[in-house]
Amino acid sequence: MDVRMNQGHLLLAVTLIVCNSQLLVVANSWWSLAMNPIQRPEMYIIGAQPLCSQLTGLSQGQRKLCQLYQDHMVYIGEGAKTGIKECQYQFRQRRWNCSTVDNTSVFGRVMQIGSRETAFTYSISAAGVVNAVSRACREGELSTCGCSRAARPKDLPRDWLWGGCGDNVNYGYRFAREFVDAREREKNYPRGSVEHARTLMNLQNNEAGRMVRK
Repeated sequence: MDVRMNQGHLLLAVTLIVCNSQLLVVANSWWSLAMNPIQRPEMYIIGAQPLCSQLTGLSQGQRKLCQLYQDHMVYIGEGAKTGIKECQYQFRQRRWNCSTVDNTSVFGRVMQIGSRETAFTYSISAAGVVNAVSRACREGELSTCGCSRAARPKDLPRDWLWGGCGDNVNYGYRFAREFVDAREREKNYPRGSVEHARTLMNLQNNEAGRMVRK
């Protein structure tokens, strides 16, 4: 899947989900998984430090998911990397071009601003995770999923063959929702506060990205 195919719809969606607020955000982010190579669980030797304890930027809920689905983490990192590259491509001719500043916060303080750029970054990263996990299912890399079992689309021309092993987008969507949204759902800001509004904005932009891939 080429995320760029639907970038027009994504840009429109996230433009509508931007709040003009400026907040302090957590310095570390799961996006950092794109910046630091992740070893596959089977590559760890006896006595080595567990995989999930070595990964920076994970919230408590994300770390628990990591412990349950260690084989997924390589593909979370690949999805984040895809999102960053696509963001850099889309903003390549703008003043801010999705440049990364370090390996922990990744984008730095620019993510503190509720802007179109921030909204797009959240969305395209979520889409990248759906894509990477869905494809890993198809390739037999994950223990909890396999090929897509989606029925033949009703609008598919009759002379087109339908079969083979497709990306498991439904699984990729569900897992990306649980993992990517975990940090936002752990927050407990008062309803009506600026912080609560920003949390809702992030969740909406995550969903916008996932729906583009679905």
